[in-house]
Amino acid sequence: MNARSGLSLFELLIALALLALIAVGLSGSLNFAVLVYSRAHIDPEIATHAAMKARVRSWLISAAPPSSITAYPTEFAGEPTRLEFTTTHTKGFAKDAAALRVSLESVSSALILTVSEIDDGGATVTTHNVTAANGMDLVFSYYDTQTEQQTWNDSWNDPSRLPDLIKIDTQDERISDWHAFIVRPVLR
Repeated sequence: MNARSGLSLFELLIALALLALIAVGLSGSLNFAVLVYSRAHIDPEIATHAAMKARVRSWLISAAPPSSITAYPTEFAGEPTRLEFTTTHTKGFAKDAAALRVSLESVSSALILTVSEIDDGGATVTTHNVTAANGMDLVFSYYDTQTEQQTWNDSWNDPSRLPDLIKIDTQDERISDWHAFIVRPVLR
């Protein structure tokens, strides 16, 4: 029998390194679980804002370019307090519609969201109106990379294409419920 029993220093260091890797993995998983749990139990009004922002973001990402040949209007209208566009992303909202005409308007410290379901022939099937983001003056900005001065603009005046980026922000810096978000339409 060998006079030396137990683990060598090298074997002990390897075991400790493996335990450290396992601990790092577990702490990351635990951190993620706590984050998911806290987001699932937030204030219902904040949850409504987050859901509305996620839906608007998905609609803007898939906004139909003005050059699309369709039976329904595809022009993009962008002003400081109003945004209007058409999207073909109807999944989860209007499964029988060919497209949605979406209008966002900031009026009297409220965001008014109007969504019209459009059929294949271009006729409006149904219109939904929702007042969201009460107490917030939202402003829309549009970024254009095809001009000499690549800056944020208050309005969008090019009827032939979509803006490169669209930003929705609040004018009041004291409001913490609405964080500015920037969307890049995929089809331009």
